[in-house]
Amino acid sequence: MRSATFRRPAAIVAAASLLVAACGGGGDDDNAGGGVSPEPFELVETDLQQVHEAFAGKRLLEDGSTLTCVKLTQMYIDRIFAYNDAPQPTGLLPIRGVLMINPHALEQAATLDALYARDHGVGDRYLHCMPVLLKDNYDTYDHPSTSGSYAMLGHQAGVDAHSVAGLRAVGALILGKANQDEFAFFTTGFSGRAIQVTNPYNTAESPAGSSSGTGASLAANFALGGTGSDTCQSIRHPSSVEGLVGIRPSLGVISQHGIFPLSHARDTGGPMTRSVRDSALMLTAMAGVDPRDAKTLDYPATARPPSYAQYLDRAKYGVAGRNIGILRQLGSNTEPYGTGAQGALIEAAAAQMEAMGARIYDVYLPDFVSLGAGSTHYDMNDYFRQFESEGGASPRHCVSSLFATDTNGRGACTGIDGILETLRVDVRTAGLIGVVAATSSPDQAPTAAELQAIVDMRDYVTSVMDAVADADGDPVVDGNGEPVRVDALLLSPGPTGGRTCDFGSTTQMGSIVVPVGFDESVGVPRGMEIFVRRFDEGTGIGIAYDYEQATHHRAPPDIVPSPLSANETLASFNARQQQALMTATSVAPEDLPVETYLQALRELVGP
Repeated sequence: MRSATFRRPAAIVAAASLLVAACGGGGDDDNAGGGVSPEPFELVETDLQQVHEAFAGKRLLEDGSTLTCVKLTQMYIDRIFAYNDAPQPTGLLPIRGVLMINPHALEQAATLDALYARDHGVGDRYLHCMPVLLKDNYDTYDHPSTSGSYAMLGHQAGVDAHSVAGLRAVGALILGKANQDEFAFFTTGFSGRAIQVTNPYNTAESPAGSSSGTGASLAANFALGGTGSDTCQSIRHPSSVEGLVGIRPSLGVISQHGIFPLSHARDTGGPMTRSVRDSALMLTAMAGVDPRDAKTLDYPATARPPSYAQYLDRAKYGVAGRNIGILRQLGSNTEPYGTGAQGALIEAAAAQMEAMGARIYDVYLPDFVSLGAGSTHYDMNDYFRQFESEGGASPRHCVSSLFATDTNGRGACTGIDGILETLRVDVRTAGLIGVVAATSSPDQAPTAAELQAIVDMRDYVTSVMDAVADADGDPVVDGNGEPVRVDALLLSPGPTGGRTCDFGSTTQMGSIVVPVGFDESVGVPRGMEIFVRRFDEGTGIGIAYDYEQATHHRAPPDIVPSPLSANETLASFNARQQQALMTATSVAPEDLPVETYLQALRELVGP
């Protein structure tokens, strides 16, 4: 019997029945008797529903054969080989989204194929053979995670992160790890290991971060789904500038267990995909109550939807009849709805929603302020405590041995057991790690006052959503003279409109980003954040899905393969990712001598 740490089998089966129905999943005989020629299967821009159709023979490969999980996994691996490290015409830099391919990926694909044959279809595995790239701060039992830092090489978990276990339980295939900003301290795609992740649409433009590798990889079609973690904007901003759907759920929807933290008062994992449907499916798998994360207990299983796929019903949960607010003021920020091209695209999206039957209102939050708990040092050390208690093996044991104490057993951290003392953290990241070590106490968890301030700010935002006021503070009423209650708010997830990422992070409320078009001036997509009440992700998914299906703004980047990838192997790819650019980590990438950087790229892509 599965322990209480994970979802009970009955809950999985109940959710799976809804999800398989929503996805059109089934066995091979679903295609029988129709007399309709199967459609071709195309890897680029495919989604999970199309993959499951291909497994069932409703779509065929170019050679006329039926897709299998092994074939699909190999196709994604080959695509990573061909494109990940190839300098692109736009910006002349490689994408560098993927850090490591799971050495066991093909073996696990073969196991999934055997299960498919046994069950004559996907069975209750609604994510059956969904290749997923995890941000490098997610723990996996079968290959290491390094949080994008050479200081963490050899960091191997004993168990999966709770959300990763949820993905595997319903058939997802963990394809590997994606690059990220080192320890998630940046939002530009920078780390010691990657040097610079780039935006596949224009490699001279930012991929945003810190889930930069996940965003770049999914935009470039290196996997079907991916995970990010968001402390301020790290799911939302990459999703916006790379034409993706990303969900930053309310804190407590997804367990923080097994995800290397920045701030447990703000952090949450979440899915990133190319479609709302696939993100809803991933969120269902990743979510759940976990006793190791007390915040998940605030959202008991009895209150959770059995499936976020149930909100993929445009007539029932879509835009028509909704009250939707455009956020016009967020504290001192008077342009959170976006400026320039992004602001224009969001205004056009609001007009589209109005044409679809929504009522649009301006919403003002003049009293909003950004809040946190200042407990990064404590939270990181607490991660190591939990990691070690579950059989994890790592050369690191704390943030800094110089500041180690006996709290949570961290007194055993000495010398280069500390991240800071390794001298293997990039120079820019090292400064921030040093600040964390020196100014944030390893003994101080968030105080009751800090946590209550967050609750109070969330209550303020919710109260305004419940009864909208105009710019002068006067109540806004509907045609019946009743106060207007908005279902969701629209805002810019970046890069324009000022700093908006604190909105969801401070309030611990949820949001979903969906594409709204392209900024032709820089050649990259732009997205819109749909912000909802705490634990009301279903409302955001319903609105986003209806809008997505009405507009279809998502389009792939134009990228070119490397001519040197034909003889690549999984082992050589992983070895090169581990070693390439290692000699260049002593200075920031923009300060590297040109020859040093070019030599590092030659090491990366081959002679």
